Amino acid sequence: MSWRSHPAGPRVATTLVAALLPLALLVLLPAGAGAAIRLHPTAATASAAGEEARIAAYWTPRRMREAQPFGGPQSTDPPASASFTPVENPLVPPYVVNGRIFLRQGRHEGYCSGTAIDSPSRRLVLTAGHCVNTGPRGVKGTSAWSRFLEFVPAYTDGTAPFGAFIARRNAVFALKPWVKQGNSNFDVGAILTGPNESGIYPADAVGGVAIALDRSRKADFQTFGYPGNVRRLQECDSPAVGEDSLTGFLPGPPTVEIACHWLPGASGGGWLIEGGTEIDGLTSYGRNHDLVHTFGPYFSSKNVGALVKGK
Repeated sequence: MSWRSHPAGPRVATTLVAALLPLALLVLLPAGAGAAIRLHPTAATASAAGEEARIAAYWTPRRMREAQPFGGPQSTDPPASASFTPVENPLVPPYVVNGRIFLRQGRHEGYCSGTAIDSPSRRLVLTAGHCVNTGPRGVKGTSAWSRFLEFVPAYTDGTAPFGAFIARRNAVFALKPWVKQGNSNFDVGAILTGPNESGIYPADAVGGVAIALDRSRKADFQTFGYPGNVRRLQECDSPAVGEDSLTGFLPGPPTVEIACHWLPGASGGGWLIEGGTEIDGLTSYGRNHDLVHTFGPYFSSKNVGALVKGK
């Protein structure tokens, strides 16, 4: 095959097929791996308040402006200007639940996209798995977790209309098939944030969407994100146009294909249905030289359901 994938997230080596990188690698995975994996708890010497204060201080206005779209340095394809358009007013539903997630992964400071969820805790934010964990890298296949995670809903031109919501290191989650095997069918991540400076959790500040599981693959999606170096929320609407046959060789349901060309930075951006009241997908990866399509995990009880259970 002559084509290769273009990640909306970090590039790593692949052992299954060099043609497809779902923002990390695709490899075969042992059957039955589907439970959520959790990062090790914060060291006892660092209080929760102290950690949140350090993260808040870290993301200065300058750092936020200089942060690069996650995976951006690896993308060489020109943008497809017709794929997405600016959201005129991101402060109203259904747009307001979408936002930027600032993060540090290794030495790379960047951002992904994410969505506030209407969960019992009011703290849940959904994004791509590769935005919170690299997946396996190198010969040993070890992974690295993201740090300094901060969710800013309705981020617009350097402003945070509803404040910032910080996730501590013991509140960052990904699925084992992604963390251990880099399986794109499980490229889903979640964070549980603290409140903003007013003491309000994200779902109470901006509302939240319900998570749809095991629905028809023939959905009509409103998809959102912060692609490239744009400074405001973007939208692209598309029905599902198929599935990625290559991920059909992997455990889990194959990924879904839409006719939107999302760029790095839009990773983790929500695919909303039912007038923006439910989320039924998110941006995971694209293919190099394909300026039309983007792929995302099919939302099922086996991946997203396992990840968010109890949160």
